[in-house]
Amino acid sequence: MLILSRWLGSRRRVFRYLLAVIPVLAIPFVVLGCLAVGIAAPLLAPANRLVERLIGETPRAKVSSYLELVASGAREEALALWPADEGLGPEYEVRRQSVTTELEELGAEVSHRVLITEWWSTCCEPHVITDSRVAGFARLWVEVSRGDEHRQYVFDLFGRGASCWPGVEGCAVRRWQIVDVYPTGEEPLVWGWPY
Repeated sequence: MLILSRWLGSRRRVFRYLLAVIPVLAIPFVVLGCLAVGIAAPLLAPANRLVERLIGETPRAKVSSYLELVASGAREEALALWPADEGLGPEYEVRRQSVTTELEELGAEVSHRVLITEWWSTCCEPHVITDSRVAGFARLWVEVSRGDEHRQYVFDLFGRGASCWPGVEGCAVRRWQIVDVYPTGEEPLVWGWPY
């Protein structure tokens, strides 16, 4: 019995010792992991932006896709790029339908050009930024034309998966989604900054 209790006691001590030592030994691995991310992040950021361009996940590409689908008469596919959101109220759905109808009325000969792109940080306090690599929101002023008829619309897009800090350049590949489209001069229904 005495031998058994000593054996169990020594096992408990060893177990307690291991419980104390394992976290201490894990600290260097955690530090190395953080350093690896810090070193690799600047290398991955340009690759992620390139991937976004290649797969058409840029605000300009989304706006172009939406307008091309509207011009070709593919209304449902165009509205899929600007999904409904019941949480934003009935006026949001009215805007989705009415703006798409206005653009459809321009016909198949419609052309467009982006006049201004405004990039926003969505981290902490939203504000306009100059670096598109860390933007989580984009506001594009677009001129839509058919012949001599010109209309200007504002396209608001959120970059899903854009949670990154401006100082860290390892942002993931963003999935841009149209969240609001409205004629210039009207107020946005989704992103009210800075209105």
